[in-house]
Amino acid sequence: MININAKFDVKSALEQLAYAKDKQLPFATSLAINNTAKIIKEREIHEMRDVFDRPSPYVLNSIFIKPSNKQNLTAKVGIKDTGRKPAAKILLAEIDGGSRRLKGYEIALRAAGALPDGYYTVPGEAATIDQYGNIAPSQIRQILSFFRANRDVGYTSNSTDKTRAKLAKSTKGRRGISYFSGRVGQSPLGIWMKVYSNFGTAVRPILIFVRDVNYRPIYDFDYVAKLAHEQNYNAEFEKAWQFAERTAK
Repeated sequence: MININAKFDVKSALEQLAYAKDKQLPFATSLAINNTAKIIKEREIHEMRDVFDRPSPYVLNSIFIKPSNKQNLTAKVGIKDTGRKPAAKILLAEIDGGSRRLKGYEIALRAAGALPDGYYTVPGEAATIDQYGNIAPSQIRQILSFFRANRDVGYTSNSTDKTRAKLAKSTKGRRGISYFSGRVGQSPLGIWMKVYSNFGTAVRPILIFVRDVNYRPIYDFDYVAKLAHEQNYNAEFEKAWQFAERTAK
């Protein structure tokens, strides 16, 4: 998170600018800070589009502004860190580098015994990928349901033996499927889909288990913010001061 602070003493400036009304300098300063914060937000979103492959709207909309006012000449520009899937946690490895955190569905699969300790997941060749390059939420929900890994309070869609049998049964218009966690021959550990049809049975990789997922930093949030501040604040203050003078009463 970047804080944008006024870098001068308001009281001293008022003494030097005797013609300014008491409220005009804080007003102009706050306006300049908030307009600069808006520019920083735009630059951060632009940077996300540049460094990430098809960032989702959830990530792009995660940049927030807490504006300044005449009493508190500080604005905050940051990444939302609240909610069920905080964007700040999602982006942490891309900002700082290192190992990424377990995703929610990985935690659930580990608790259900389908994902061994010390492993993460990456999409397999047969995974259904959404428009943002991630495994489709519908397939994740189906996998969690199959392994009875849904942990939400009141959630009732975990598979029963009956629903598993129904899912595995092929019909004239639909292939049957089931999932299992393990290895196929010399292939890596993972979650595999077994497909049943009139032509026989096939096994396809959906999630592959890997020991670690390391990221190098590719999104320098602080640099983008500081550069935007340096390039724009003085001009924004000049515009804000002129506006304050025109509208002074």
